[in-house]
Amino acid sequence: MRARPVTRRGLRHVTRTLAAGALAAALGTAASPTLAQASPEPSLSRATAVTGDDPASLRRFVEQRPRWTACDHKELDEAGARCARIQVPLDYRRPEGRTLTIGFSRIKATDTRNRIGLMMHNSGGPGGITLDMPLLDAPAMGRELAARYDLIGMDPRGVGRSSPVRCGTSGHWLRSAGYDAEGFRAQARYEADLVKSCQRVYGEDLSYLGHFTTRNTARDMDLLRAVLGERKTSYFGISYGTYLGAVYAQMFPSRVDRLLLDSAIDPAQWYVPGFRDATSANEEYLDTWAAWAARRHGTYGLGDSAAKVRATVEGIARQAARTPLRVGPYTADGQQVPQALAMTMADDREFAWTAETVRVLHDAARGRTVEPTEALKAALGPPDDEAEVQNSLQMALQCADRAAPRELSWYRGNIERSRATAPLFGPLFNGVHPCAFWPSEPVEPPMTGGNDVPGLIVQATGDTRTSYANGQGLHRKMPNSRLITLKARVHGVYGLYPNACVHRQVNDYLRTGDLPARDTTCEKDPADAVGR
Repeated sequence: MRARPVTRRGLRHVTRTLAAGALAAALGTAASPTLAQASPEPSLSRATAVTGDDPASLRRFVEQRPRWTACDHKELDEAGARCARIQVPLDYRRPEGRTLTIGFSRIKATDTRNRIGLMMHNSGGPGGITLDMPLLDAPAMGRELAARYDLIGMDPRGVGRSSPVRCGTSGHWLRSAGYDAEGFRAQARYEADLVKSCQRVYGEDLSYLGHFTTRNTARDMDLLRAVLGERKTSYFGISYGTYLGAVYAQMFPSRVDRLLLDSAIDPAQWYVPGFRDATSANEEYLDTWAAWAARRHGTYGLGDSAAKVRATVEGIARQAARTPLRVGPYTADGQQVPQALAMTMADDREFAWTAETVRVLHDAARGRTVEPTEALKAALGPPDDEAEVQNSLQMALQCADRAAPRELSWYRGNIERSRATAPLFGPLFNGVHPCAFWPSEPVEPPMTGGNDVPGLIVQATGDTRTSYANGQGLHRKMPNSRLITLKARVHGVYGLYPNACVHRQVNDYLRTGDLPARDTTCEKDPADAVGR
């Protein structure tokens, strides 16, 4: 399947953004790649058992030789990339058993004299296609620095060119619980039906999907590193990709060179707490945008004060909950309208995109004939194959990573408590998760602690997906890290939200391996001052 190029909205899309080796001792001679034993968290008594005790059993995987071909991807091929696939164990505890395919791209270093090494990536999600994420690097690093890395885009297990997960779902799991008990029951039924769709494909216990985890993705990364003949790898992850990077660093600390974590997740907040944590950030973004839209009432007609604009938005959502709105060939109900709006709220330079979407919904609520915006098509239309795979993997990985509360009353209580301060997004980010209905528990405990690996964290103060508090939390758990704070409302900074202060410090780190001497704060570039 051909991957789409990485774009700002592709990485920001809420249904694809919220967005981590069983490998021990040396194999072969000193000149050969080796696989490191995962360093267990102190509290994980089962760590050795679940990561494999016999590194020799992985020898056949390490000794694979990738067959490089054109990528059949216009932008990657033009950038000189080559693509390949390797096999990895479905279950690293039983490497002799079933296998999966992992697809990846490589843009080789052209400055071989000053080559630094590998740079692996993850674009977030979970479920984000990463094959083409290396295309971000040359513009952000500059050609001279990018030429010193082998840039690797590995699609995680379950998505893209790696063995896909397809549950046959009708749409993404993130839906609002609306305004009353019936809205809550409808949302819970929707989540339960998504799980049933997976069970129809993968069996009642979903044991196969239990291996699509962050830890196993980290093991796949380390296996790929070994196959490529490298003792270390650098890493650049965005959103969920920061959690994957932190997990990899904890499991394989000796394998990490440079570690860049952009729009970070506090491991303790993955994953249910992280969604709840997004509530206030999205409400604050809505208030900032409403003030912007009020100053442009003549253009959008949504209200001439921030309070009136907000009232317009909340009125649209409430009306949709009573009677679904007609938007071109689609309908928009009370579960979908808050989700569609949240999709647009991740970059303060794109306020007009939000305004256009709200204007369409406002006209639909007044009975006018309208056509959907890009955000509305994504939220209201049936998922295409790529979106279905990403949706399915995100659901499966979250449930396999960390158990969620199963009592529906727990979710209902959170929703009701959120309404006073978050009337629009409280019922969206506090609603029932499909993992409440998942039939099995995770095979391994989640990573909730930190590690001592040095790394550079980039975090925006107004991030609506992974809040600023998340970046601070990861920073505390990684005492040898540095934090660059950007004063902006955006999710995904490096390569996506150009800022001279941020990019200079990141590139200095990627060039030298030396972290900034201290934590720093960056102001927005003057050209991007719209969202202040």
